[in-house]
Formats: sequence, C-alpha cells, structure tokens
Amino acid sequence: MDLWKFLKIINTSTLFFSSIEMLGDQLEGKIPDTVYKLMKEHDKRQGRDDNFVDVFKEFMEDYPRNQTLISSWTAAEHESFALWKMYAKDKLGVAIKTDLEHLKRSFSSAKEEIFIGEVQYFDKNNPVYGFGQFSTLLTKHIYYNFEQEVRCLTRIGDDENLRFKNINVNLNELLEEVYLSPFAIEYGLQEIIEFLKEKHQLKFKIKKSEINDTWL
Repeated sequence: MDLWKFLKIINTSTLFFSSIEMLGDQLEGKIPDTVYKLMKEHDKRQGRDDNFVDVFKEFMEDYPRNQTLISSWTAAEHESFALWKMYAKDKLGVAIKTDLEHLKRSFSSAKEEIFIGEVQYFDKNNPVYGFGQFSTLLTKHIYYNFEQEVRCLTRIGDDENLRFKNINVNLNELLEEVYLSPFAIEYGLQEIIEFLKEKHQLKFKIKKSEINDTWL
C-alpha cells in the first residue's frame, strides 16, 4: 500500500473496508456468463420456469454487492513485484505481513462480524463454480490468480448504504512485519516507520524489500 494508507492504519488502529464498486474490476461480484448459461440449460432440462435462474442470479449478485465491504490481502509466501507495482505507486509504499491466526485475532475488539475467505479463480475452460454465502465475492476470473487473494468481508445493514468503513483492529496482533519499499533509505521512509512504531508502542519487525527493480 502507499504510505498514507499505512499511516492511517497506524494512527487510527483501523483497517479500511471498501465496497465492490471501489475495487476496479467491472465483473467483480458477478456470476460468469459461462455459469449463467449452464444454469439456464440445467433449469430447462428440469422443466423449471425460465425466470427462476434470472431471479436467483440477480439476488446472488446484487445483495452481496450492496451489503458487503471487503479488505483484500494476498496469501503469497514471497514478495510480489506485480503487487508492489500496482499498489505502492509513490515509491514510499509498505507491505504488511501477518498470518491467518493473527489476522483473526486482530479483529477481537471489532463490533462487526468478520468473515475470512480465500478467493477462487474461475476458468471458463473448466467452469467449476460453487454457490455459498459469499461465493460471488470470493470468485474472480483466472487472469487475477497472480494475486493469490484472501478477503476479509463484513456485512452492512440494509439502511447503511456505505461505500467504505474503517474497522477497529489490534495492531500488535495484526502487524508481524512491515516491509519497506526498495526506495525506503533514499526517501527516509525507515525513519518515519521507526518513529511511528515507537510512538504507538508496536512490536512489528521492520524489513526492507528485497526487490531491486527500477521499474518500481
């Protein structure tokens, strides 16, 4: 993430959860056309009303999209050049490292209920698709599979109509290591992070990214 986003996490002890519309992918939260066509064919064979699939599809897409907020992570074991390039654009970026148990425990003081799920990547040449509570929000097209995404999700009330929400977290549970941009020394980023760590009495380790590429 860019430095200003990390500063907000540190200074507010919150994580930013956004609506689907803020994530960029125009097919986000939608049932793939290949699956929709297979559903129509299946219902036709079963002799069901032709509108049943359309009503089901509309509900499975619209309700989660309008009533769920998301915080995105990657399950990659190693740093990703692509993710640094995409999400830390100002050369003062940081990457937070945690694990699943610490991520869960970091929400212990949150009043919201948090669900955590691994994103599945849909391949139209092998159209496997499961339906569950968050299936449309935990399925993306195969060309995003480099992200190895894990999502934290929370429901919002029918009357809230929010595009984003900041949710309380325990930073000492959440932050295991903080990786600094390859340009950290040049821009004095390490001194900023060390100051914030001491100021907020946090325990995370500070590491510099091992990626050394001028394209960043």
